[in-house]
Amino acid sequence: MRVKIPITTEKVPVIFRQRVLAFIKEALAQADKDYKESMYGIRMPKAYTFNLAFDRTNPKEEEISLDEKFKIKDKVFYQDRPVFLYISSNDYQFLINLFNGMKKIKIFDFNKFDNIYWQVGKPVILREKIISNDEVTFKTNAPFIVETKDDRPVVFSDENFQTELNNVMERIFRKLDNRDLKQPLEFYPIKMKKEVIKHTLRDFREKTGKSIMYITGNSGIFKLKGHPEDLQIIYQIGLGNRTGQGFGMINIIGG
Repeated sequence: MRVKIPITTEKVPVIFRQRVLAFIKEALAQADKDYKESMYGIRMPKAYTFNLAFDRTNPKEEEISLDEKFKIKDKVFYQDRPVFLYISSNDYQFLINLFNGMKKIKIFDFNKFDNIYWQVGKPVILREKIISNDEVTFKTNAPFIVETKDDRPVVFSDENFQTELNNVMERIFRKLDNRDLKQPLEFYPIKMKKEVIKHTLRDFREKTGKSIMYITGNSGIFKLKGHPEDLQIIYQIGLGNRTGQGFGMINIIGG
């Protein structure tokens, strides 16, 4: 299932994913604090992904506060129309709590240090496509990340990409669904590019003393071959690592 939330805000900083994650956590806490704590109290893959769609033209360079200690100077995108947050998952308990919690949030403190607030509109449930074929053409809404067990990035053009992509999705399926992929995934790039994304998390800043991390991802159009049930779940929860941090949302082209 996919949910679309309209948001009115003056501007969006280039590093936004950690605050979108805070918004999702706040919505879950508004609906059920125990559920929210159980979900984020352990380190494991999350059965959802998200993407923030906004106007990225004519950025300005400004100071951006990441928290009370860390600041950087980088791009800020001013908005003259609503932005939209898309969230996708196959976990109905998560989606019900998310939907109920978001209906209670009218104003979200996106970044009080820089005086950025979200006026949150009514969430809308979107129609989801059903996958019945073993080969689907996808386009990334947000870059997807493939990392080895020791956190080394792998891009679509690397020799070991197919192997590592299957390793990542096998680990995710085992942890979330207690099963293996029904058949190995085959990845065929159509119009792909490597993308380096600036990202941050509070734990990262506290452990390293650095403001931001650089994550290597993959963006573009590709074909993915596999069992239709596996492809359906990947379409719902996202492809690759760090989906719960706003990476890996993909859309079906055609069909």
